[in-house]
Amino acid sequence: MSGTGKTNFALMFLVLASLLFLAAGCPQTQVQERSGGEGVYNPQINPGEFTSSVTNKYFSLIPGKKMVFESKVEEGKERIEVFVTNEKKFVAGIEAVVVWDRVWLNDELIEDTRDWYAQDKEGNVWYLGEDTKEMIDGKVVNTKGSWETGVEGAKPGIAMLANPRVGQTYRQEFFAGEAEDMADVIALGEAVDVPFGKFKDCIRTLDYTPLEPDVREYKYYCSEVGGVALEVGLGSGEWVELVSVEYGAEPGAQGTEPEAGGAGQSERPQNLTTGITEAQAREIALREVPGIVTDVSIERKYGKIAYVVEIKADADGTEKDVIIDASTGQVLGVER
Repeated sequence: MSGTGKTNFALMFLVLASLLFLAAGCPQTQVQERSGGEGVYNPQINPGEFTSSVTNKYFSLIPGKKMVFESKVEEGKERIEVFVTNEKKFVAGIEAVVVWDRVWLNDELIEDTRDWYAQDKEGNVWYLGEDTKEMIDGKVVNTKGSWETGVEGAKPGIAMLANPRVGQTYRQEFFAGEAEDMADVIALGEAVDVPFGKFKDCIRTLDYTPLEPDVREYKYYCSEVGGVALEVGLGSGEWVELVSVEYGAEPGAQGTEPEAGGAGQSERPQNLTTGITEAQAREIALREVPGIVTDVSIERKYGKIAYVVEIKADADGTEKDVIIDASTGQVLGVER
């Protein structure tokens, strides 16, 4: 056989092997995955191929289920409550389960999110979007990261595969420049020990996003609780541990967190009013540290509500945060 013939035969073998692998049960999103560009990733979802409930053993969403997590972070203690509501939302023609996800830092509500999930008939759980709000003093300071399948080019991702296998890579969400989380299946049958209990049937994934290359974490999904039991930040060393699971529960965290953070209020939270605009904060920051602005957020810093302007400095290429009082425009400090 000639060299060209051997090459063609080898290529045909590789193509056939790839098609057989994809036919073995990989979800549509896996087939579409390549380099991560928007023009490449284009999963096709058919509303007729979805069920009305989410029953995947590693990611089950039963109305009234409440999972509470705790974590020690640099700023103090975080408490996360994930509550499966009775609400439904139609996203791209698919009836999705609405999950209410809230985060408190030192008893103050800092994040309030509604996530939308649906399961196809093969058992894959799809993530169809989220409405997320970052909060300070009960006011909305940021809605970045919000997205909805089919709106402005946003595309669905996989929250949990029907039959996870080591080595699989999948997108969890895709809204270019805003939400691009991905995951690799690292191990099956792992054991974890968290405050809520010890579990033996856990899947470990490596979660990451090209939007923040330095942020990577392991997540452990355990069948015994039908969801995440442990998250471990790589580099940060921060752990998020499951402390309780309730069924037939009501939303609202334990202790003083709901009252302190405004949880349970039915009225729509108002946007935070600042003394300077984001554009003005950028100008002030660039005068302090010349370079390229890579991100802007509003946080509580030095006891004040402040713009945190992240800049890649011209002088040495390092990332620096310029902290600016959101009321007065005063530079409060520069952090590396």
